[in-house]
Amino acid sequence: MSGSMYDRIIRIDCSKNSSRVWEVPEDLKSYLGGMGYGTKLLVDEVDPTVDALSPDNKIILTVGPLTGTSAPLHAQSCIVTKSPLTGTILNCYAGGFIGAEIKYCGIDGVIFEGASSDWKIVLIDNDKVSFENADPVMGMGTEETENWIKNRYGVDYKTISIGRAGEKHVRMAALFSETRTYGRGGAGAVLGSKKIKAVAFRGTCGADLADVDEFTRLVKENMSVISDACGSEYSLVGMFSRFGTGAGMALVQSRGALATRNSQFGSFESSEAISGQNYEKDFYTRWVSCYGCPVHCGRIHKFSTHDGGQSWARGPEYETMYSLGSQLNNGDPDVLAEANRLTEVYGVDSLTIGVTISFAFECAEKGLLSDPDLKLEFGDPASILGLIRKIGEREGIGNILAEGPARAAKEIGGGSSDFAMQVKNSGFAAWMPRRMVGTGLAFATSNRGACHKRAPIGAEITGQVDMLSFVDKAQMVKKNQDVVNAIFTLISCRFHEFMTPHEFYPDYIKAASGISLDLDDFYALGERIWNLEKLFNLGAGFGRSDDILPARCYNDPIKGDSSESSVLDYGKWQDMLTEYYSLRGWDYNGIPQKAKLDALGIGNYFRG
Repeated sequence: MSGSMYDRIIRIDCSKNSSRVWEVPEDLKSYLGGMGYGTKLLVDEVDPTVDALSPDNKIILTVGPLTGTSAPLHAQSCIVTKSPLTGTILNCYAGGFIGAEIKYCGIDGVIFEGASSDWKIVLIDNDKVSFENADPVMGMGTEETENWIKNRYGVDYKTISIGRAGEKHVRMAALFSETRTYGRGGAGAVLGSKKIKAVAFRGTCGADLADVDEFTRLVKENMSVISDACGSEYSLVGMFSRFGTGAGMALVQSRGALATRNSQFGSFESSEAISGQNYEKDFYTRWVSCYGCPVHCGRIHKFSTHDGGQSWARGPEYETMYSLGSQLNNGDPDVLAEANRLTEVYGVDSLTIGVTISFAFECAEKGLLSDPDLKLEFGDPASILGLIRKIGEREGIGNILAEGPARAAKEIGGGSSDFAMQVKNSGFAAWMPRRMVGTGLAFATSNRGACHKRAPIGAEITGQVDMLSFVDKAQMVKKNQDVVNAIFTLISCRFHEFMTPHEFYPDYIKAASGISLDLDDFYALGERIWNLEKLFNLGAGFGRSDDILPARCYNDPIKGDSSESSVLDYGKWQDMLTEYYSLRGWDYNGIPQKAKLDALGIGNYFRG
């Protein structure tokens, strides 16, 4: 054991219902954990040309050196796989309590290989693995599956499960773990392709430290910083603590950057009704926290269903307030909560399904799409809830839309690709590239498609930099991508980075794992991982022409006074993309050059 890392990963062969404990090799340890482990393993072991839903794809679930320790805001775990939605490498994350439980099993992760001949539940008790018949839970939603497992095997198990969408290989299917989601990119469909309905962990091992005294000092100092931020009336994280992640709705609305009606408008007249503050005020609310987190940004709300009943929903988070709210012209907080709950029942990414539904509504407006059961109208509750069900079941037009917005647009035709708001088939996150140029570049160049996790959102939305300027945005995006990739090796919540000086990270790593590196080395690790991801995508057939936004972003000015008719200049965009590639040491086509890979210590991966 290297301090807080066990240096052991369980490999599960789904085809044989067998498992073995694999000792982490030295060349992998330098990637620290988290997405570093997952990325290197996938690049080394999976052919980028494989069908993501074939037995040859793998799911790599990992934790990091701070997982399961007392370091605050380090509850997350990471999944890396080839995405069935985008065809690219995928990394996605969930908080809650699952990450700590994985570490407490005395392992640093699990690799799922092959595919089972019949549906299974995988139980991991410390490092002992068993395969149970999943027939009793087939067809269940994710929460129902979770509850069944806890009742059958023990309430102390922490679970990951898929819903019907994962069973049916809906390309935006997600994995759910209690109150949190591995949302983006279709990892739920990959687990479904392996016929694994759920995985449950129960561990008793704890987490060791290389230097207990130093680690304790760092935690105390870090907690003081976080406490100050949470107590501040105007800090972003303080607002999240009091009202959840939807607390910033008013700011985005005021900046004309709240995507509405399939990104035709930049403001929504009912934005206040679906904000975090309104849910906190008008709905019975329970606060939810991840393992060891004092921010408690999660919420569970009681709401009224469309049929007159009552239910509970986890969330909605800010991104879902956009995707199933403003983007659908849906200002009813009850309908939004019910739609969010349906995404959990079926087990789908709320971002991509919302973007896909908004695309479908505009197609219907233009006479390109119809449904015998639904009006397919913006703001219509029956259409919103009905399409979620149809996509989750792959029923009727839901079978087309279950392929994601870009694939659906190819089948629908009629120029609909121009207004399918996606990159590499992954639906836009809740930010408008026509209003936020740097964020748009981050969407386009993201290795997993339309990703906001590594975008300069804070700097642009708060006016620290000119939202509409192209100047220095390439440098800003490159740095953000490298830094966040490094932080996701640990695996830190993004909110931790917002409050914590980055100098903490090398100190944390050394005190936890015993690995010594300075801050520049840490950032270089993030850049190394970014380049490995890019090389995987190049091998999968992606190039410069895929690092692009939909035509609407270059041709259609945003409607709404506060949005200032913003639109992207295509020529400036291409110049910025070229500048970005150059800053990365890539050629005009976005291919990493040998000198850059050598400098990062991965020259042996050069594709020539």
